[in-house]
Amino acid sequence: MNFIDYSGFFNNNELVALISCRDKNYANKNNRDDFIASFKFDAEKVIFPQQTHSSNVEVIGESKNYRKTDGLISITKNYGIGILIADCTPVFLFGAKSSHCGVIHSGWRGAANCITTNALEKFIGLGNKPIDIKAVLGPSIQRCCFEIGKDVSQFFSSKNLFSKNKSKFYLDLKSVIYEELISAGLSVKNIYKDSHCTFCNDEKFFSYRREGLSAGRMVAIMKLVNK
Repeated sequence: MNFIDYSGFFNNNELVALISCRDKNYANKNNRDDFIASFKFDAEKVIFPQQTHSSNVEVIGESKNYRKTDGLISITKNYGIGILIADCTPVFLFGAKSSHCGVIHSGWRGAANCITTNALEKFIGLGNKPIDIKAVLGPSIQRCCFEIGKDVSQFFSSKNLFSKNKSKFYLDLKSVIYEELISAGLSVKNIYKDSHCTFCNDEKFFSYRREGLSAGRMVAIMKLVNK
C-alpha cells in the first residue's frame, strides 16, 4: 500500500498522520478497513463523517454518526479520525501540548465558509494556543488545474485568483486555507504545504475533476497510539 506519511512533521512519536495514494478506492469500506488495519489499528475506532462540503466541524465522542460534517477533532487516544479526499484539501491539525488531532475536508465551498477557521476556533476553545498548533495541507488540486467560473470566484480574494479569460479563473485553494491558518495565529514554521497536485498526478492520486463520478477516493487518517 502506498501512502504519504506526515507523522514526523508533528514531532510526536505516538501520532500517525497520513494519506493514501490511489492503490484502491477507499470510499469502499472494506478497502478502507484493510488499509487502517495494516497499521494495526481497529478500523471501528477510526471515525469518518458523512462529508457534504459543509463547514461543520465536530469534536467526536461515543457516537460514530456525524452527518453533514466535514471536519472531526479527537481529544482521546481511544478514537482516530479520517476523511475521504479526491481533489479537496485535507487539513491535518495537531495540538503539540494537548495531543488533540483534527482532520478537515476543505474544497472551495468549505474554504469559502471558513471550515478551517471553524476547526481552529474549536481547537482554541479546547485550550490549545495557536502557537502550539501544527498543520499540514495535504495533496489537492493546485492552482495549475483548479479552474472556476465567476460564480465561484466571487467568494475569494483577487490575490488567490489567476485569470484564464474573461469568465474563467484559476483558484489557489491551498493559499486560501494557508491564510486562514496564519490569520488564526499559527506560526509559519508550524505549517507544511504538500505541493502534489491531485489532478496532474494521475498515476498517484484520484481526482474528481479529472475522472468525474467514476473517481475513487484517498483516505486521510490521524490517530494516537500507545508505543
